Amino acid sequence: MRTSLYLLLLLTPISSLFAQHEFTGDIAGYVRDARSQEPLFGVNVVVLERPATGAATDTAGAFRILRVPVGTYSLRFTAVGYGTQVVTNVVVTTGRATPLLIHMDESAVAMGEVTVRATYFGRGQQLSPVSANQVVRSEILRLPGSAQDVQRVVQNLPGVASSTDNINELIVRGGAPFENLTIMDAMEIPSINHYSNQVNSAGPINMVNADMIEDVQFLSGGFPARYGDKASSVMNITVRQGDRNVSFASKSGFSMAGIGGLVEGRIGDRGSYIVSARNSLLEFVDKLVGLGTISLTAVPRYWDAQAKVVYDLSSTQSLIFNGLYGDSRITFDGTPDEQDALRAGRIDTSGVERLDPVTKQYAVGLSLRSLHGKSGFSTVTLYANGTASDVEVFNDTYRRVYDAAGNVTAYDRLTTQRFYSNRANEQFAAIKAEWFTQIHPRHELSVGASAGTSTHWSNDVFVAADTLRYDLDRNGQFETGPMLRYGGLYQDTLSFGDASKLYAYASDQIRIADELQMTVGLRFDRFTYSGRSTLSPRFSLAWQVLPPTTVVTLAAGEYTQSQPLPFYGDIRNTGTNRNLEHLRARHLVLGVEHIAGDGLKMSLETYLKTYRNVAVEEDFVYSAIDTFSSDRFLTTGERRAYGLELFLQQKQVEDWYGTLSLSWSRTQDRDPRKPPRTTWYDSDFDYPVVLSMMAGKVVKGVRDWLDEAP
Repeated sequence: MRTSLYLLLLLTPISSLFAQHEFTGDIAGYVRDARSQEPLFGVNVVVLERPATGAATDTAGAFRILRVPVGTYSLRFTAVGYGTQVVTNVVVTTGRATPLLIHMDESAVAMGEVTVRATYFGRGQQLSPVSANQVVRSEILRLPGSAQDVQRVVQNLPGVASSTDNINELIVRGGAPFENLTIMDAMEIPSINHYSNQVNSAGPINMVNADMIEDVQFLSGGFPARYGDKASSVMNITVRQGDRNVSFASKSGFSMAGIGGLVEGRIGDRGSYIVSARNSLLEFVDKLVGLGTISLTAVPRYWDAQAKVVYDLSSTQSLIFNGLYGDSRITFDGTPDEQDALRAGRIDTSGVERLDPVTKQYAVGLSLRSLHGKSGFSTVTLYANGTASDVEVFNDTYRRVYDAAGNVTAYDRLTTQRFYSNRANEQFAAIKAEWFTQIHPRHELSVGASAGTSTHWSNDVFVAADTLRYDLDRNGQFETGPMLRYGGLYQDTLSFGDASKLYAYASDQIRIADELQMTVGLRFDRFTYSGRSTLSPRFSLAWQVLPPTTVVTLAAGEYTQSQPLPFYGDIRNTGTNRNLEHLRARHLVLGVEHIAGDGLKMSLETYLKTYRNVAVEEDFVYSAIDTFSSDRFLTTGERRAYGLELFLQQKQVEDWYGTLSLSWSRTQDRDPRKPPRTTWYDSDFDYPVVLSMMAGKVVKGVRDWLDEAP
């Protein structure tokens, strides 16, 4: 440990010594048409803080600005036929180029006229005009409180809540955590968090390295037909390409998300690679100094790796490989020496629980992206993902001696019994094809289809035998006991092709007028295991009432989702839950967005969500019967959620930047019990008032101050 500490102390001045002689860095990136993804040639790029510094894009849409002094800048992008765009918070450091990927929107302004105001919020990158927000890499890395974790940034957007501070759970407009769709470079992923479980995709920390992210687009409702089998939200993560201007570059560092780094570079003159690996920071510190010294008994131990490789087959076709892997484990040891005043002066035996969860996750995919000139582009993706989790719960029986104050003075472990375990292995594979094209100057059509199936799925649950006693009238006397509850191993298994999900969609974006845009779509979903199929119509409208600063939006649609896979199983494998109906939610969203100044956006939205076919436990429905027991689900539940959301965002135009979100909502479930005790009651996902605020200030001149210091 002492050697490691000395090594860290030695590395610090060495790094500073090298930094003193390197005061500049590069900015490199690509510019594309937001609709067709075609590279844009001849785009002028200027550093606003240094008007004489800039570049222009080449035929591949690439640009590179050399030897920019270390600092934080804003870049302006201008091109004939496109709206001027400003990108803020571009951080230049030494040793590597700052990467950017810019999407520019075609301008409705006639050639020769002057653009009055540049935009800081590009709509071309957004997936929907309704309930849409975009977060770029620099914001994830720098926003206070984010811990460089993309989902913690998303938690600060309007309409999003989380049950606790130490979990990446997303509760979006009254929806359950399993109602959120996560997509990474066209791959649909069950979870991007360490320590996730079968139903809740959340965990305490994200597996995706923020420095690998290009941007994140989050839709909290009213999303188009392209996205489905989820009832609440969409988070679409784009992973950036490696730097094609150098053969090798690296970055290392640490945050609460982990300690590690990445390497990137070009592959000949036709491709690039980027690879990241990280280890738990607390595990690393524990190895150095031992966290037991600060009474941290449960140390999260995890590591993750991520890679993206892009290879150009031609000027219009690229082959893209993506991979993500995470390994996480932790041990929660019960505390046998807890104080208990009720046991003062006694000697007793009692159980202490010990929990050992282990989770391994992966996602891997290969995409072929083809550009079709100005008309559009297509993507075909073959991908697979899997999760293996092993959770064991032990009961350690201790003999404990208490003093007169109730403190444990001595204890001995007598026995250890495993009384619960859950070993689950879920693996799926899918192929997806999407095509985006402009079939008419006023029609942009997107169509797609996907077929996915289980390649392996198993769920083994062990429950130890126990005894039960019932106090039916709650008078302190047990009328029925003891009764033996038989334990055993319960197994569910699916093989290749046993459970498949199929979908197809078509969506048309119609420009009725320069200021009015309408999107209509239809989606078909089928889950072969339950035999259920659904149709989901979608509609949205965007009207620029004061072009280009003020937009009024409206969206309505049907959203269906198959139930979480464990819901379809039962202890005896009788198939009693096999034919569960799809969860259904209807969205109605009305909003207005206004650009109040340079980089300042204000939005106000109201929404109504109504659910049916919510899965409820039959145990709960007949809870009035004290001895009733069942593992059956009934899709008879109903839920309603409505609310009002205010969102303010200031991009880093000068020094200050940040967001403020205020959400007021109500989420209620209809009482399914027989007989009912009420009509509606507050849902588990009801968070009536959520206020989130993040702000930061760029401090300049620190490098000069350090250089001048003795």
